[in-house]
Amino acid sequence: MDAENFLNALENLLKKIGVQTAVLEGTEPQIGNTLRALLPVTDAGDVILTEVMLGPCTEDALLLQLYSTMIVEIGPGYEALKEMLLDWNLTARLGAFGIYRQQRQLYHKYNYIIPTDADPDEMAEEIFYLMNLVLDVIAERFPDAVRLSGHQ
Repeated sequence: MDAENFLNALENLLKKIGVQTAVLEGTEPQIGNTLRALLPVTDAGDVILTEVMLGPCTEDALLLQLYSTMIVEIGPGYEALKEMLLDWNLTARLGAFGIYRQQRQLYHKYNYIIPTDADPDEMAEEIFYLMNLVLDVIAERFPDAVRLSGHQ
């Protein structure tokens, strides 16, 4: 599957619904380009940064990663939030929540395997749908994450 065509098709689908996007050129150690999107997570207008990355997995498959930064810098509730992640990950329907310690950021990550012979346009539609499912998982936890983090 042509990664550039896939990312372009996915970006076009996101733009059609008014999502702000940007493409980062891949540089070492990153493999390939990254599509970034600011996705709405609450009715109040809160957004999260989701990055879509595609890289090699096996001879017949590519690894797609959806990486969403939910909180850019965790506040004084770092320990409480860290403790809650254990429960959240037991019940999350898709992906997993974590803390990137170096930056004190709360994230959600989901990996998906794509056959190398997949059609880029069809796969973009499938991943667009998947992004919505992942966003639902994140939206369920976002208000509690902000509260536990200590942000107002």
